[in-house]
Amino acid sequence: MENFDEYETVFIGYPIWWGDMPMIVYNFLEQHNFDGKTIIPFNTHEGSGQAGTQNTLENMFANTIVEKGLALRGADAQKMEADTQAKIDEWLEELGFPKTEIESSTFNFETKTVKLNSGYEMPILGLGTYALSDEQAENSTYWALKAGFRLIDTARIYGNESGVGRGIKRAIDEGIVTREEIFVTTKMWTSDYENGESAIQASLDRLGLDYIDLMILHHSQPQNDITAYNSMEKAVKEGKIRSVGLSNYYDEDDFDRVANAVEIKPALLQNETHPYHQSGKMKNHIAKYGTVLESWYPLGGRGHTQTLFNDETIASIASAHGKSSAQIILRWHLQAGQIAIPGSSNEQHIIENYDIFDFELSQEEMNDIAKLERNERFSNY
Repeated sequence: MENFDEYETVFIGYPIWWGDMPMIVYNFLEQHNFDGKTIIPFNTHEGSGQAGTQNTLENMFANTIVEKGLALRGADAQKMEADTQAKIDEWLEELGFPKTEIESSTFNFETKTVKLNSGYEMPILGLGTYALSDEQAENSTYWALKAGFRLIDTARIYGNESGVGRGIKRAIDEGIVTREEIFVTTKMWTSDYENGESAIQASLDRLGLDYIDLMILHHSQPQNDITAYNSMEKAVKEGKIRSVGLSNYYDEDDFDRVANAVEIKPALLQNETHPYHQSGKMKNHIAKYGTVLESWYPLGGRGHTQTLFNDETIASIASAHGKSSAQIILRWHLQAGQIAIPGSSNEQHIIENYDIFDFELSQEEMNDIAKLERNERFSNY
């Protein structure tokens, strides 16, 4: 292990077999000098507990501090992932190692933006336009920009890019915003992957824009999604697109397949994410590319919002803050480090959705929502 001497504290994780450590752990311990260091074990077991291996470590090293470690039953840890994560976070905090969210650390709640790996600043809260008609999209886009939103999300397959463009033009013409203040996302549909260059220009024409801030491949399609991605990379070099990303890639290997085959790494991954499907594993995985997670269906989506709004935990937190359940969920998204794009054709709902920057959820409340994880999606695409 490189630079081992520089570490003062060493965490050692291993499964406990028949009350003992695996041989590979013994080999590691014997190959390194732990004098003056602190060892902190963490383990899974199926009933034997940690006491035996804790004693073994203490007896092996005379000049080493062995702190009380954490031991979890392996079966329980796998079944209750959110609860396990909360226990680990609490344990680390007690040891003086508070949890650091890599993804959310770049979220700036003053500017309400996050810096993408492309170098551009992206708003962390936006308007989604899925299922809105062209006319509804125009009005909602205008209302959103008037309310303070600066991120607008659309897609070719939504059939409302023209409406979004008109809403943007209306807001600009009235002096509400400038083009430079708006971040526009659209998506390339799968049937266009073989003709990506034409699809990009068609989206630009429908939106009435000179450039698209972020363009995303709408779905994984291994036979030609890399070809489509390459066309977006070309458009970046031509100034037609500023950042590129992916949507609906739920398998880590599938995401890696694209990320490792292209020159410009995805700036963003847009997946279904909400309190019952928190996408934590995928969010952690894509962080190594500098990729940010964005949540579609952040409130559960049409037909499922009331399920989340009426959840006892969420409703209780909403009552404590004098906010709506929707506002609590959206605030949770941002503090968890994922961009949220709630959709609505109701002006008052749009205004309400933006009014989430005057309060903060406590760590306990964040942990309570984390425990709602069910790995339950509300859609199948």
